[in-house]
Amino acid sequence: MSFLNLLPQISIPPMEAIGVDDPTVARRFADRLKSRLTEMQKELEDDEQLEVVTFLPSGAAVTVDAVEYQSPALLTLKGQEQASGKACAILVHQSSLQIVVSVEKIPIGQAPKVMVFEIE
Repeated sequence: MSFLNLLPQISIPPMEAIGVDDPTVARRFADRLKSRLTEMQKELEDDEQLEVVTFLPSGAAVTVDAVEYQSPALLTLKGQEQASGKACAILVHQSSLQIVVSVEKIPIGQAPKVMVFEIE
């Protein structure tokens, strides 16, 4: 008799209940990200803003200004490379997206950054 047979069997539903071909997977991810960032913004002081960053395979950091949903699992992140300031767009499968959200002070004389979400 195996030791594993003594453990209770737990059924864990898959994260993507309908599967990766579900046309709403990336849309739900974008909606959840938007909701979470909105909640985080409510906790900020008047002189603070959120900095949303993702990383290229090279390790270069990209400040994200906009998130677009385009297909069942594809997101487009638009922003600027932090080192060069060069504008870029990253096409990413929603399951491989990794972002870092931090709180930073709003530079004096500048308006706070606003994340844009576009659902097509």
